Amino acid sequence: MDGIQAAAGRFRGRRVLVTGGFGFLGSHTTRALADAGAYVTCLDISTTPRRTSLINAPEAKLRRRIRIQTADMTDPSVVRRVVDRGRFHAVFHYAAYATVVEKALQAPFETIRSNTLAWVNLLEALRLRSPRPDAVVFVSTDKVYGENGGKPYDEERTPLRGIGVYDSAKLAADIFARTYHEAYGLPTITVRLCNIFGPWDFNTGYRLVPRTLEGLYGRAPMRPPEIYDDSLGHRRDYLYVDDAVRALLMMAAEPRCRGEVYNMSCCRNLGTPQMLAAVLKAAVRLERRLRPERAAAMARLKIVERARAAGSSLKIIARQHLKSRKLREMLGFVPRVGFSEGLDRTVRFYRGYYAPRRPRP
Repeated sequence: MDGIQAAAGRFRGRRVLVTGGFGFLGSHTTRALADAGAYVTCLDISTTPRRTSLINAPEAKLRRRIRIQTADMTDPSVVRRVVDRGRFHAVFHYAAYATVVEKALQAPFETIRSNTLAWVNLLEALRLRSPRPDAVVFVSTDKVYGENGGKPYDEERTPLRGIGVYDSAKLAADIFARTYHEAYGLPTITVRLCNIFGPWDFNTGYRLVPRTLEGLYGRAPMRPPEIYDDSLGHRRDYLYVDDAVRALLMMAAEPRCRGEVYNMSCCRNLGTPQMLAAVLKAAVRLERRLRPERAAAMARLKIVERARAAGSSLKIIARQHLKSRKLREMLGFVPRVGFSEGLDRTVRFYRGYYAPRRPRP
């Protein structure tokens, strides 16, 4: 797992809370910690065994190795009970109602309540708890910076100009993380993530990689990759999920990181059309070894441009790129999984996942 276990091993025998633990990044963090011997409480509003999540993967056997807590974090009394009973040494906060700008725009109140106020509920519960945890990791986003004229974001110098509903909800939570460190001494660590990709991300309605691979492997006939016509000039940072988890674990284990804000490193910065083309190319590359006739059909697919719904007021940042020198200099972190290798792993997973479920032509 490319160094994850070395990072997670520092939590062996420690009590750790992972909120939003059934989600994409939360579930990967939960598995790494459980594999390393941590006592993990995985909190989520939806914890059913039927949910599509790494937590429920039969081969991972995670449900029997962790404590599962079903809770709505917008209820402060519920959060206080979880924290009081858990006596956690470390906390990783991923819980959110919306993790993409489109969904947030459709449900602004729910997004603000979950992405901002739920975080404040957790901070308050931790503030009132004694002893306090050693590290409280808040997973923020590069979108808090907003537009920066195409220049890279620097966590020490770039102003925070996020204006969308998702951007602003995360920005407010980001600020509260610093407030609770400065005013109350909580050991918060804020990490501004880029676009993470890898297995077990099933946000196929909004996220580029899982949506594309669901179209290629979960449909009959195959559905070509799609891109909004107003996204043709967009650029984003991309990082494979194992490297993201490794970085987060390293930060939580390092006392010097407490109270700091870090931009996440990326393994590649690409235009959105180029990212779609790379995903399709990786799928074709795999199929050429396994089913050459299917590879030929995939290779003939063309990326489809389509317009957003009429009247949409969605404002999307055109170019995003994070400077990550601070993280590299503090912890020596650099991605270990190359972009092509990460895509190959991701495609293999979705191909295997959809194979028994895929409708026959």
